[in-house]
Amino acid sequence: MELAQTLSQRQTMQMAGQMLHSLAILGMSSQDLSEHLTEQATSNPFLTYRAPPAFIARGGEDFDAVAAVAAHKPSLMAHVVDQIEMAFAESTDRLLALRFAEALEPSGWLGQTVESIALAAGVNMTRAETVLAVLQGFEPTGLFARDLSDCLILQAREADILTWEVETLIRNIPLIAENRLADLADLCDCDVTDIPDILKQIRHLNPKPGLAFDHQPTPVFPPDLIAVRGAEGWTVELNRATSPTITVREDRFADGTADAKARAERRKALAEARALAQALERRGDTLLRTAAVLVARQSAFLDKGPAFLVPLTLEDVASELGLHASTISRAVSGRMIQTQTRALPLRAFFSRAVSTQGGGEAVSRDSALDFVQRTVGGEDPQNPLSDDAIVSLAERAGLRIARRTVAKYRSTLGLASSYERRRAAAAR
Repeated sequence: MELAQTLSQRQTMQMAGQMLHSLAILGMSSQDLSEHLTEQATSNPFLTYRAPPAFIARGGEDFDAVAAVAAHKPSLMAHVVDQIEMAFAESTDRLLALRFAEALEPSGWLGQTVESIALAAGVNMTRAETVLAVLQGFEPTGLFARDLSDCLILQAREADILTWEVETLIRNIPLIAENRLADLADLCDCDVTDIPDILKQIRHLNPKPGLAFDHQPTPVFPPDLIAVRGAEGWTVELNRATSPTITVREDRFADGTADAKARAERRKALAEARALAQALERRGDTLLRTAAVLVARQSAFLDKGPAFLVPLTLEDVASELGLHASTISRAVSGRMIQTQTRALPLRAFFSRAVSTQGGGEAVSRDSALDFVQRTVGGEDPQNPLSDDAIVSLAERAGLRIARRTVAKYRSTLGLASSYERRRAAAAR
């Protein structure tokens, strides 16, 4: 055996503590950032902190931001929006999920029918029910229920107590208020004396889970960004109502009479204050630049809807801004932007490209989904369109998508094959 010794050189780079702190601040929500800055200003004599106007408006000039964050319950909308962002990878599903979120009552139940939400969103019932099923898995269990019975059934299933008798009692719970226990016992196929025992199993359930959240008409923190449509196009700006302010008080530095150790500690505190101010400035700059790229790239989406989303990834935005994709991910995570009609998560501006025929121009998944849905929705039921026919119509409309893509998205939308649609039309 011959042994050989080689010498190699490897260069590594360790991220500085200040950069890590800056990235952490970039990923903080407005509430988390406000609490962090308050704590820093309390311990650092060179920092003066002013809460965002959204806080001050609720508590005056002497408002204690830390106490407010601790005492203030999160809003129901903020709670579900965070879960929507994690649960739905596709922007079309996220937008549909947000429509459901907008329909939530303070109880946590839906204030509109699933049919009306689907109609407003321009999707079929199968797609709406699929999204709703995911939403009904959110915590706390019972959110997005259609009514009281739906809410209790969701919770009973989660608690693993949903027997046939329990479900029957829940679905006929108005009979209890009417004192029609004999009728309820007949439906549950049990004795009247058994009803209290069945009721005991569901007494711990929460009929209105949404009441655990705050329902102030104005949230503490509105969206971080605002987009406005003007005569020359869209403009984006930071929402100053959510922007905390810090001031570095360099005039508080010691006059030199303190001992060396004290002066060193004060120099360190001043350096940390300056670094925090720079990190806060970089945070606002990164948020604004990222949002500006998203709005510029997806202006048609803002004007006309999800069907006009173009393919856009984190890497695309990062490349344009000269940043890393992970930085863009932190910048958009949990962030909302207020448009003239509604608030949207920044994640809704991203869309993956789908495969095209003949090397044509890339098409976003959302555009392809929307085209397939609209085309099938507008066909003659007696002469449904085949997947090849949909491909041809898409090509005429400027969308070069493959047949397998049409078949895949038709299945995703819950649409049957042309053969099955023809049979269903004939049976009606």
